[in-house]
Amino acid sequence: MRTFFFLLLLYLSFGSGSYANGNLQVAFGAEENYLLVHSLDSSIVHLGSPEEKEEYREIINEYLRFKSLHIQGKYSDAYLAVRSTQFKLINLYDKILTKNLNLVRSELILLGGKSRDKEKTQTRAFLRLALRDISEAEQKLIMARNTRPLLYLLKLREMLFALKILKHAGKFVIFLNLLHDGKFMDSIEFSDFDTIESELIRGFGNTNNRLLALHYDNSFLPFGEESIYESMMSNYKSPEIKKD
Repeated sequence: MRTFFFLLLLYLSFGSGSYANGNLQVAFGAEENYLLVHSLDSSIVHLGSPEEKEEYREIINEYLRFKSLHIQGKYSDAYLAVRSTQFKLINLYDKILTKNLNLVRSELILLGGKSRDKEKTQTRAFLRLALRDISEAEQKLIMARNTRPLLYLLKLREMLFALKILKHAGKFVIFLNLLHDGKFMDSIEFSDFDTIESELIRGFGNTNNRLLALHYDNSFLPFGEESIYESMMSNYKSPEIKKD
């Protein structure tokens, strides 16, 4: 309970723009930003347009600018950089989540048609679970959009939950494809990442990158392109702290 009220106070302080205890606020926001920025990487590689990939690079640059300011002890400027990063992330998350929702829903509609009159034991269960996930992710996105405009972290936390739920729904898309077109007969849901990747290649060939790309994205891994986040972070050089 104490932890809950502590986090609530931090959220409220971000929303009000107070600079009290600036270093603590900055540190808390930075930890959230790291997770939020990094988690979007594979989805940007998978679904992002060239313009959205450029937006993502700008967000990472903003995050790196924060790190530089924080290292130098410029906490007020670092706080503003944290807030700026979160504002930009909200817009990008919204676009990528909308694309992801449309993709998973369209895949399930297609799979539902394919499986008609050819249903197997797991078909209905996978479809039901995936549709439940989509509904929950959609509700999370709506809640994020309806959250007070200045409560950036609350919005982004709901969006991150929606992203994770959609990746879970995407796994059922893979399972259903393997079940009906890939002829995978074992307990698919208990198979590991490498086994499913091998079955996708065996069942659909190396040229069908669509399902492989979705499989990788479901596990927060970029497919077919280098990770934008890792590439930019590996080239980042921390500024030297000047001594008096």
